[in-house]
Amino acid sequence: MADNKKQIFDLETLDYYLGSTGFICPINEQQLDLFEQLYEDFDFKLKDATIDVAAIIKNQLTKKSVIQLSNDNNPNEIIELKMAARKGSQGLSQDIIDKMYGKHRKKSDDKE
Repeated sequence: MADNKKQIFDLETLDYYLGSTGFICPINEQQLDLFEQLYEDFDFKLKDATIDVAAIIKNQLTKKSVIQLSNDNNPNEIIELKMAARKGSQGLSQDIIDKMYGKHRKKSDDKE
């Protein structure tokens, strides 16, 4: 059987195009100039953000999550809501149950 495959790009040309379009890092000034021309009108949203390259390479990234409770709840209601999450609605007063339903309704209304 004859082998009639056509080679469209050699690896050097493919690397040039990938580097110029941003799929891999540009390795020379030509690729960097072409990349900047291609994306000169791109609105980069993270202009003031900093990237810790060393932390990425060393796999030392930490995810910080902050949970803020609203100030309109008193601590007793929060404890009762936490217990409801663990035990269900057994033994809860009707006002706490209504408050839980109200919070769920607000979330579903926000999505619409």
